[in-house]
Amino acid sequence: MKNFYRNIYFIVALALVSSLMLGACAGTNKKKEYTIGVVNLTPSLDPVLDAFKADMTERGYIEGENVTYLYDGPVGSADKLDAAAQKLVEAKVDLILAMTTPASQVAQQATAETNIPVVFLPVTDPVAAGIVQSLKQPGGNITGVTAGGSEAKRLQWQMELTPNIKKIYVPYNPDGSSKASLALTEATAAELNIELVTQVATTPDEVITAGETMPADVEAIFILADGFMESQIDKWIQVALKKQLPISATNLKLVESGVLFSYGWRSDSVGQQAARLADQILRGTKPAELPVERSEFYLEINLRTSEAIGLEIPDTILRQADKIIK
Repeated sequence: MKNFYRNIYFIVALALVSSLMLGACAGTNKKKEYTIGVVNLTPSLDPVLDAFKADMTERGYIEGENVTYLYDGPVGSADKLDAAAQKLVEAKVDLILAMTTPASQVAQQATAETNIPVVFLPVTDPVAAGIVQSLKQPGGNITGVTAGGSEAKRLQWQMELTPNIKKIYVPYNPDGSSKASLALTEATAAELNIELVTQVATTPDEVITAGETMPADVEAIFILADGFMESQIDKWIQVALKKQLPISATNLKLVESGVLFSYGWRSDSVGQQAARLADQILRGTKPAELPVERSEFYLEINLRTSEAIGLEIPDTILRQADKIIK
């Protein structure tokens, strides 16, 4: 009889231990849930976020299941970036995706005393902007994707499309990321014997004034890589159409909006690169150990705009375009 009760006791104890072990294993195997915060300056970059999220989904980060995105939409003006970044820090997100140079600078500052990693995109010159120490060794808690350096080739494409022009209008925002872009554009313009007419514009009202007071003899509009200026692209497209001028910018989204052509990064490509970096960071790699990635550049042309301004684009150029909007 004693053996009977001893056996019963042993079976109950074994069942209890097994139950505890299974519970522990279930807790171990439970998928970790992540929160990714997004701080963005301009609506033109929302397609980049869409591409980022799509690639993250393919990597196993399913929104609503194991990842949550905190994003209140583009802030619209640089003076609202700090509050947006601080909100994400207070929420103790697992990672911040910072879009545009000003947003990246603010995110870097907001997370300086935390362990929250930051992935930026698409920043023109992260070294000159003080965001990273170098492209190979970014340092700190931040890395990302740089999209700078396409201006020289874009200006060359401009001359292929309109070989007889001599004067190009370049509005720019000295408070943004356009300093490096402007310097590169000026150097290339000197080599091509092109005169640049530069005009500072830092607010929407100044953009309107810059368009209205544009010299009558300029022959093209060249939009530099800058989040603010890109957010005002509709105003510049209206000016270009009214004055029958070719206008170029930095990415496909702007060409879809009505810019004549772009030579620069694409939303899907840059978003995928940022997702690859974010995945590595969430798996435990330190941002400082992940070199800043360079975006690839593409030529896109809008034939509707070329027709609207009366510009015929040779087939030899169209055959070299990565995308044509008809």
